[in-house]
Amino acid sequence: MNTQALVRLKLRRLMRIGKPFWTSNLKWKGLILLASVLALLSLTAGVNVFVSYIASKFTTALQAKDAAGFQFYLFAYALTMIGGSPVVVFYQYLRTKLALTWRKWLTEHFLERYFKNKLYYRLTTHPEIDNPDERMSQDVETFCNSAVGLFIACLDALVTVVSFLGVLWFISAPLTVVAILYSLIGCLLTIFIGKRLVGLQFQHTKREADLRYTLAEVRRDAETIAFYRGERSSSRVVLKRLAEAIINLESMMILQRNITIFTQNFNSLIVLIPAAVIAPLYFAGSMQFGELTQAAIAFGQVFGGMTLLIGQFTGISAFISNIDRLGSFVETLDEMDASRLKSSKIERSHSDDGRLSLQDLTVIVPDSGRLLVDKLNLTIKPGENLLIMGKSGSGKSSILRAIAGIWESGQGKVELPREEQTLFLPQRPYVPRSTLREALLYPLMPHEYRQRFASDQAAEDKLKEVLKLVNLSGLDERAAGLDKEVEWREMLSIGEQQRLTIARALLSQATMIFLDEATSALDAENEKLMLDLLQEKGTTLISVGHKESLKDYHSLLLELMPENQTSASYKISYLPANKTRGLTDENSQSK
Repeated sequence: MNTQALVRLKLRRLMRIGKPFWTSNLKWKGLILLASVLALLSLTAGVNVFVSYIASKFTTALQAKDAAGFQFYLFAYALTMIGGSPVVVFYQYLRTKLALTWRKWLTEHFLERYFKNKLYYRLTTHPEIDNPDERMSQDVETFCNSAVGLFIACLDALVTVVSFLGVLWFISAPLTVVAILYSLIGCLLTIFIGKRLVGLQFQHTKREADLRYTLAEVRRDAETIAFYRGERSSSRVVLKRLAEAIINLESMMILQRNITIFTQNFNSLIVLIPAAVIAPLYFAGSMQFGELTQAAIAFGQVFGGMTLLIGQFTGISAFISNIDRLGSFVETLDEMDASRLKSSKIERSHSDDGRLSLQDLTVIVPDSGRLLVDKLNLTIKPGENLLIMGKSGSGKSSILRAIAGIWESGQGKVELPREEQTLFLPQRPYVPRSTLREALLYPLMPHEYRQRFASDQAAEDKLKEVLKLVNLSGLDERAAGLDKEVEWREMLSIGEQQRLTIARALLSQATMIFLDEATSALDAENEKLMLDLLQEKGTTLISVGHKESLKDYHSLLLELMPENQTSASYKISYLPANKTRGLTDENSQSK
């Protein structure tokens, strides 16, 4: 890709990330903050110009031994500095406030898109988008701070250059030309020396995120690693990630060293250039000593403004790599949204009578084309329970993914009860750090649950009653109450976590519950208790499992028998425990 195309790509990505905030419902707040910052910026520039003028008069009076003039300008200088300090303080404060407002909105915007249409799930199989959590937290923070900082810095530089060019030109036109040429040469050489820094910054962010993610994995799976005695293998993976990060950092250090060597020498000459150019005018008597001081100040301000790229080159490089990370994230979300609408041929609708109906349902593994289920036709009426069995990899859980809308690849029709009437319990319980109340009610919000009861005490009593039913009585005492945050993965075993998710099902208003081996970690006695409780609740069960004991709780059996990559067969039958009901024509099929 040529340079022009790269620039267009980065500008397009910058617009896709930045534009939504400035067209959102918070745009006026952002614009007011920006206008306030710009006003204070202009005021600061005015103060700086006035300070240069005072400094000129101050040093001239000092040279002329004018005691009265010296004291006057000394007082004026001090008064200007004291009066200007609140301007600088509020200027910095409002800059930070603008960046914080933008960050909050942009993070919420990304989170909304991330969770919409289950894109967070689909991103787990996308190889190019690593660590989306890092992108929506640290990368968004970096983007907002850098965007505001660099934008204001550019405007600051522009205002400074415009303000002091006139001052410098009034003192010496040749010095003005030298300042402009010297600045441009420095910027071009800095770009030439540090052009590889953008790519290294991108890799730096990625490598550091990979290292943090690997360490987090070790912490999350500490017990499993300990059972495997996998310390050597796990530490080797962590050390590999560390080595990759260090190698990239060393490359960045070498490049930054080269840039620093150049900029240090380049910047050191700005003290000498004004004196070298205009000293002859002072020696000739056509310039006062104070004007020499003012010229040096003006030259430094013009040079500093025009060489913003040199001083901010590392920050600009990091910002560009930041744009690439967030921009590619936004592009991927857009592509996934578009591809979901194009690829999805599975029609979903809600049934009014509480039934689950699958019509010619074909399930294909996303991105691989492997056929798991071919034209499955099945109807489960309220009161009927379905058990799905088959060898590992035959597509049992994939049917639930297709029903839930997690997998879009395939075709056919799915009709099921409304969302509030269905609940899916996966094999791996999801019990994140939360209060016991929140853990029991997930995904329901506590205030939504509270509305069902006449009082807070009645709602609380129900929670404790259900804990007792699933053999978790006393858990509220272990957790120091219902409303203290706890790390449940550390406190509870997998079996206890599965019982807690069964408690969720009992507290829910779901009329149809999908169990994807959701009792696999339970002993026979506890598993029987959990299934008895669900059956007593009167819910329709759609279960995936291997245990023969599950057949006692289900009236229909769906057996999956995949043959190869392009064909799959299945068999539907009534289970012996329910054979008195007879096999209806509706579900009497084998394929």
